[in-house]
Amino acid sequence: MGRKNSKNCGYADVLIGLQYGDEGKARVVDMLAKDYDVIARFNGGANAGHTIETNEGVKVALQQIPSGIFYPDKLLYVGSGCVINIEKITLEIDRLKQINVDLSKRLRLSCQASIIQPHHILIDVQTGKTIGTTRNGIGPCYADKAYRMDGDRLLNIKLGDLNDDPKKYFAIIKENLMAAAKMYGLSMKEIGDSDDLIKKLEAGFRKIKKHIESDTLYLEKKAQSGARILFEGAQSIMLDITKGSVPYVTSSNTVAAAAYVGGDLSPSYHRKTIGIAKAIMSRVGHGPFASEFGGKRSEDYCMTAVNGKPKYSQTVEIDYGVEKLLKSKEDFDIGVALRILSREYGTVTTRPRRVGILDLVQLSYAIRMNGVNELVINKCDVLNVFTSTKKAKIPLVVGYKLDGKNIDYVPGSVISYYKVKPVVEYLNSFRGTVSHIKDFKALPGALREFVLTVERKCGCKITGIGVGPERDQFVKIN
Repeated sequence: MGRKNSKNCGYADVLIGLQYGDEGKARVVDMLAKDYDVIARFNGGANAGHTIETNEGVKVALQQIPSGIFYPDKLLYVGSGCVINIEKITLEIDRLKQINVDLSKRLRLSCQASIIQPHHILIDVQTGKTIGTTRNGIGPCYADKAYRMDGDRLLNIKLGDLNDDPKKYFAIIKENLMAAAKMYGLSMKEIGDSDDLIKKLEAGFRKIKKHIESDTLYLEKKAQSGARILFEGAQSIMLDITKGSVPYVTSSNTVAAAAYVGGDLSPSYHRKTIGIAKAIMSRVGHGPFASEFGGKRSEDYCMTAVNGKPKYSQTVEIDYGVEKLLKSKEDFDIGVALRILSREYGTVTTRPRRVGILDLVQLSYAIRMNGVNELVINKCDVLNVFTSTKKAKIPLVVGYKLDGKNIDYVPGSVISYYKVKPVVEYLNSFRGTVSHIKDFKALPGALREFVLTVERKCGCKITGIGVGPERDQFVKIN
């Protein structure tokens, strides 16, 4: 059976971030969710921080659960391409219950999704410092999917394994922890009480067991019977493990095509791809960022840590004089001001995000590589800040120069991408707030021109812009 064999079958749309993450994917999913029956995740784990802010001021940061939580009639599916942190997802479910969001009959977790084991987190802490991982064990877990075994010891354990024989597989999880501790020369004091760790995992597993979906055709059957599915990408395509600037990437495939592998559905159901970007870009962690305000200085500053915690956190930067920073001749200072004003700090890590100019070369690349049909741009309200800068204009990266030559693509290596020199053009800025505006025609002329310029240069229809963090602070464009 397949999609073409039924006139009544449903379809799937894919929503992905087109930059380095934190584009506001969750707020768009939350807005679109009413038009779908299933919201599904296909990659990533507890390293994703998707934040939704309601009209009533309730702010919810989701890490593993899909973003359609405020629609009680929507199913939420976590596919086999995801990796599950049992303790964190149980806490997430409990927190949502406290705000009257009941997932007992709505949340389904693929039995083929792999488990984040204690040794994955241990390895991540030991090895992930250089590239700035979230230390959630995501990379080591995906690595163990590839390794599969270490001699006779199973490394990749799935939810379905625990469902079949918890005693057997929890024993293997403990073995894996002890083996990793030995490999890194860590004492029992350093890794903690292994029996206690396993007991906590067992308790968490008992709570989520009812959510495990054993039918590996679950989503296909839903689509075949008419369900409308929205795939929600975790992380973003510039952090894709293949297409991104290795090693400064995430540990999974984030491109649109990956939705049908990690999301457990045939690509024959695909209808369209929705891409999300934001008017002022940001990046967490090391890696090339051609349009970054302040370049290498900004990268080093944002990644500075003391005792494992960010040195320049939001609580530190909030006391800086924003107006003075904006008037500075230094791009670095403007970047700091923009970060403070737009609250660009990691949802999971609390690290200051590196901030940059909207990069249309990179955005065009992402649109073309993913077959994006509709584009949404968030944080357009923050563009009025540029009125307070020396130039009083909105900057846009419209070209790249590499070794003196013009290029129209994203380089495929870290060295080349770090060498890229951005070509910047400037558009008129605007004054005043736009967060209350709902009609595109009512927006300031400079903001309308910004939107039309991006649409023209990227060759993709813009269907909406975010003009504030709340659910209804959005302008739809027909």
